[in-house]
Formats: sequence, C-alpha cells, structure tokens
Amino acid sequence: MTPNSVPNNNLSVLPWYGSIDEQNARRWWLYGHVYPLYCPRGYMLPFQIMRAPYREALSGDYYNGDGIAEDGEAITVGAGVGTSTFDELDGVEKLYFYNVPAAAIVPGSVLVMAAAFDSNGDLLDTFNPVIDGTYTGEWNLPAGTVRVWVQTYNTAISAENGTVSDPAQGVMPITGFEVYTRDGVLVGTYDVSLFPFHYKGFEDFDVVILPESAVLLGLSEGQYYAKMTDGFNTWFSEVFTAVGNIDAYLRLEWWDDADFVMDAGTIVYEGVPFRNVVYLCTDIAKPEYLFEEEGETRDGYFFPIKQISEKRYRFSFLASEYLLDVLRFVRMADYAYITKDGKTYKTDTFLITPEWESNGDVASVQATFDTATVAKKVGFTQVGAGKGDFSSDFNNDFNNE
Repeated sequence: MTPNSVPNNNLSVLPWYGSIDEQNARRWWLYGHVYPLYCPRGYMLPFQIMRAPYREALSGDYYNGDGIAEDGEAITVGAGVGTSTFDELDGVEKLYFYNVPAAAIVPGSVLVMAAAFDSNGDLLDTFNPVIDGTYTGEWNLPAGTVRVWVQTYNTAISAENGTVSDPAQGVMPITGFEVYTRDGVLVGTYDVSLFPFHYKGFEDFDVVILPESAVLLGLSEGQYYAKMTDGFNTWFSEVFTAVGNIDAYLRLEWWDDADFVMDAGTIVYEGVPFRNVVYLCTDIAKPEYLFEEEGETRDGYFFPIKQISEKRYRFSFLASEYLLDVLRFVRMADYAYITKDGKTYKTDTFLITPEWESNGDVASVQATFDTATVAKKVGFTQVGAGKGDFSSDFNNDFNNE
C-alpha cells in the first residue's frame, strides 16, 4: 500500500506524495496558489507514511561464529560480536542494514561488515564502510549473490543493538532527507540519524512515523517542501509555511490510545509517542450558549425538573482539502486539546462544518467544540428561604417581620 493507494484520503496533517506533481498547489485549477500549512520555523510537523512492505532485509538469529576477512580467509570474531548468514538471496539487488556494528579489528587481519557469496561458495565482494559505532544503510549486491554474511552484535552483549532489533523485522529505514524552497531550490540536506523515526510493519504495508517535530536548522520564515527516500521509494511533502512566532496561532492536537485502523490504512499510535498537530490562524470567539430543560406544565405554570446550560466555543479558518481529510478524525479521537493564547482546552466534542469558497481551492470552516462548561440543575423550588406560611390555611396572612 502506498500513500496514494486511496485517492484523496489523506491521513496525515503533513501529506506526502510519490510525485511532486501531486502537491496541492500544482493542480491546474489552483494556478500555483499555496495553502499555508503553518509550522514552527526550524521544525518539521509530525507525520506518517504508508508504503509497500519490504521483507528482503536482514532477518535471522544472533549467534557467535566465524567472520570473513577482506582477503576471504575465515577468522574468529572478536568477543561480544556475532555473525549472521542470510541465504536464498538470488535476485536481490540491494541489502539494507539496520544498526550494524562497525567491523571488529582482529590481530593479523581486518574484519569486514558484510561479505557476499555465489552459489559455489566463492567470495564475490565485501562491504566495509569506514564508521565509528553503527551503520544503517544499503549495499548494492554483486550479480550472482545467493548468500551474505553480516556482522552483528551478540545478544548476550546487547539484544537491542542487533541487526534486526527493530520490531518490524526488515522494515527499510529512511536514508535521505532534503528540504527545498517552494520553487525547488535546495536549502538543506539533513542527517536522518538525528530524526526520531519509528517504523511499524503490518502484513500488507509498512508505516514510517516521525512522532515528534524534527529539527530543521537553517530555515528562515518562508514556504518549503521536503524530499525523503528509503533507497527504493522517494516522497515529496506538501508545501509547509515556516513562521517565527507560532505562539500567535491556535494549536490543535489529537491522538488515540490504540492504532486507528480503517479501510484506507492505519494511523499508528501504539508503541510510539505520536500526536497529530496542526496550527491554525484563527481566534476563539463568539461562543454559543445552549440551554436545555425538562419539566411539566400544571395550571398554566411550567415546573422545571432538569435544566442544563452549556457554553460552546467557536472558531473559523480556511482549509484545503488535504487538511479537511485529516481534521474529520478529531471528533473520533480519544484525546483532543486546543491551545490558544496560553490557555489549553480539553475538548469533549469537536465538529467542523466546511463550505467551499467560489475559487474552489479552500473551504471556509466553522469549528465548534465543547469542554467543561456544562452546568446542570435538577429540581426547582418555588418557595424561597424564610418565606411561606406555616399555619394550616397556607394563605398570605403571614408576616415576614
């Protein structure tokens, strides 16, 4: 499943596309108009991407064994480091590594990170990037490869740092991330190891998750888009607008306790600190006051039994189609919070009512939400304290003095 396998059904505040031509502003009837999707200057909004699954990456057990030196001679692996062998790789063009340790140095020889063999067991090529620590990336396998040896951590030393420690087992990591101006000028290439990416694999698709705002240093105020790759797939983000003072905007944040599963795919919440976040240029104003009561009428007088008074908050904003797609999930979320001018509201209900403008690229949206403003009164007394006649005739001959 790819991000666009279900047309016009965006599931992320910041959408991603398989082609730059799918960006909202590039639709012919918009004439280059860019909807301002606001975010703090120097940061990337949290997002998720669904993509086709990839299960050819490294998988298997951890164990101690013999390694292959650069000259093809077998030698013993150093203490604390293990090896894994992966067979039946005929036809696989690339191998992806996840958090593989740097090659261990053994007296008399230098170990390599990986080695490829043909069907006769002959060494075809070796792979040994010069690194300190661990390596995540790809290796273009030589033609005829059927088996690959890869150095791993011994689980006795660190089970979490093994080659396939990721729960998705074989999910390809993001390997490249660039940011461009809206006009296509490259402004920055970023180290993806500094981004808090998470990956979750399902039977029919994988999900790439950036659960927190990633730091994008060097960006001034303006409009940009990002380009991202995992080596096989390349995506282009929607254009976003970086602003300096984000505190002036309304912040809407929502999430669920469990993964949100639907026909269009899955929004991942379990196991990751993911929160949907959108910033809107609007103010909370002109609240609505609702009143509800139940009772009965006797002898021409209405006697209330239950009365409920409620204050309903309102705000309005402009939104493009891709943002409306995802805002419709707020009402179904387990948690939704709105922050404006330093005040935070926990919403009980949330509803958007869009009306498309005549130019067709944006809708005027009326949003309403309820929070802890309900006042309820049950029962009603017609006789005030200190008043009334306590004699048996119950007429007005009493004296209040």
